[in-house]
Amino acid sequence: MKSNQHYFEISQQNPEPHLDENYFLLEKHPELSNYISGIKDIKEVLITIKKLREGNEKNQIIEKYFLKLFEVFDQKFANCSELGCFVNACDTTRDLIQKDYNSFKKITKFFLKNRDLIDSVPENWVQAILDSNSSRRKGELGENKLIKILKKLKFKKVENWVDFNKQKICIAQFSDKIFFTKNVKKKLNLKMPLKKQGKKLDLIIKFNKKIFLLEAKHSNVGGGGQNKQISELIEILSIKKERVNIYYISFLDGTYSNYLLGKISKNAERVLKQREEIEEYLKNNPNNFWVNTIGFKNLFSDLIKK
Repeated sequence: MKSNQHYFEISQQNPEPHLDENYFLLEKHPELSNYISGIKDIKEVLITIKKLREGNEKNQIIEKYFLKLFEVFDQKFANCSELGCFVNACDTTRDLIQKDYNSFKKITKFFLKNRDLIDSVPENWVQAILDSNSSRRKGELGENKLIKILKKLKFKKVENWVDFNKQKICIAQFSDKIFFTKNVKKKLNLKMPLKKQGKKLDLIIKFNKKIFLLEAKHSNVGGGGQNKQISELIEILSIKKERVNIYYISFLDGTYSNYLLGKISKNAERVLKQREEIEEYLKNNPNNFWVNTIGFKNLFSDLIKK
């Protein structure tokens, strides 16, 4: 295993491809039928409300159906309906509306007045809405990509501490039940002093006596959310050496990685500062690594060769 500077430079010299099939979601959403059913439930109540209002029905009866719609709208599979999307056009969010009945009722009236209401639920457009939200489903895809790389290098994925301790080279995913942060700290006798990192890391990689703790991020865009992710990765680099056999890895792929590791314009002050922090922490903390896909492959290939 070479220096962290070596793998950082390899990452710089080998940028990420624009398209990475590891992050493609080509299959239809596994719960598509449930989303269609949820949308149908909303449409049925909306159509009933519309007809009752057109027929000048008593407010008491109409109110009953508004309350029923509010209840149906709160269900897990109801967020791809036209009404659910219309909420965004009214300068609010579904999460807020679900807690505010009066605002929900007001928006529903605007929807019935300003949008066409049809009773059919075409499967293609429901899938299209789910496709547009696909980035939310990519959380584990980066971990799976790295696990696939490690498995090709003969690392074994383990699901419990008994197997983790028994295997010489293996991978474990942080989880809520077994490999959760508090338990990992206890079992491996770590401090893991993270302030910005509000959640667990992603992978624990064991190679003989060496332990690597990894956080993976994937991004093709910049912006506020991106800055938060980069800050979390930089914080991991800032961790001081705990023991000689403990290493931390910040992994970033996607085209934003190319931007961060490539030639940066002098006007991009925030990105320049991020890059300076990364290089400074790598210099001061030799047990920590910043890598992209090729840098990661080289790091663990070198370990195996040894």
